[in-house]
Amino acid sequence: MVRLERQGDSFVFITGTTQRQDIGVLINALSELQKNSWDLSKIKEGLSYLDNSAGIDIRKEIKAVLQKAAGSQTNI
Repeated sequence: MVRLERQGDSFVFITGTTQRQDIGVLINALSELQKNSWDLSKIKEGLSYLDNSAGIDIRKEIKAVLQKAAGSQTNI
């Protein structure tokens, strides 16, 4: 799969697989905001996930991840 994305004043071709990104990409991007030095590439991946998640109920995905984490912890 190849797609054209705008970056600044120019456009670039992005190549990759057609596999849908995991919600972890978004969670990693959000966790970067808590650090003193951000990894801009992770933040851009999170933004890309949001751009490509049209029609996906992100709340359900986040809830499922949280429930899975809570279920794997015995001291919660």
